[in-house]
Amino acid sequence: MHKYFLLILCLCLSGCGFHPRGPMALSPPLQNLYLQTADPYGQLTRNLRLYLKMSGVHLAKTPADAASILDILSENTSEQLLNISGTQTTRQYNLILTVTYQVTDSHGNLLVSAQTATETRPLTIDANQMLSGSNQAISLYQQMRQAIVYDIMSRLASREISAILTASKPTHS
Repeated sequence: MHKYFLLILCLCLSGCGFHPRGPMALSPPLQNLYLQTADPYGQLTRNLRLYLKMSGVHLAKTPADAASILDILSENTSEQLLNISGTQTTRQYNLILTVTYQVTDSHGNLLVSAQTATETRPLTIDANQMLSGSNQAISLYQQMRQAIVYDIMSRLASREISAILTASKPTHS
């Protein structure tokens, strides 16, 4: 019985476009990485650490112990008012999350210049349900952080970034 349920669940999920996001292969300079951020215990950082570990990356305890440093330069949230109902009871917003990051080596040399990842989600708030609107905004920001982590990982795993990192690797004679 459970086998049939799992089969049906897999078919339904694949039919709606859901694909599990598995680990990504990062280039060797990123395999020993220090994650530098102003918010080391924030959700973005926790999600990023988890995804890096899933991808087989060793997270160094200090910048000096790492081959590369992923530096989260900023994480900014904002709201853009889109619409107010005629009775002023319903408002529509775009929630915006922007994260800027770069990659340096342990000596501070820039390997990958500042990159920006942005996610936007629409939010409708009814003035009579302010608390549920607040909870919905929190949930949407969580989803946006997860999507940005995936964007960062995809960018770091890209051929372009891999080529930059392997080209900047010093050669030993």
